[in-house]
Amino acid sequence: MYERNKELEMLKTAHARAKKQLNEKTSDLDHCQKRLDVVEEEVYNLRKRVEDLKKELINREDEVDMRNNQIRKLQRSADEITEHNDTLQSQLNTLEARLRQRTDAMFNPAQRNRLTADLSDGEVSDE
Repeated sequence: MYERNKELEMLKTAHARAKKQLNEKTSDLDHCQKRLDVVEEEVYNLRKRVEDLKKELINREDEVDMRNNQIRKLQRSADEITEHNDTLQSQLNTLEARLRQRTDAMFNPAQRNRLTADLSDGEVSDE
């Protein structure tokens, strides 16, 4: 009977130890499950944030493309205006040169007679 009691005592001790380990492992499992829930929530929020950032990036890229198109249009307009301005400047220079020639002719007696003759003939020389 002594041995039986001793064996029973050892079984009780082993059972208590196993029960204590089970409680510890259950507690660890609960803690890990709670931590997993927190991490899953963080992952969900981070994925949502990534999607929001992707959408924002697409919107910003569209805005940049639109502004680049506006810049190209403005540059084309500026180039056309510059080209037109150059043409007008060239015409102005030609007209000023003609005006100088005619003004000089009016003050130079030899050229004045020629200009008067040309005007009376109805022709104006571009020399």
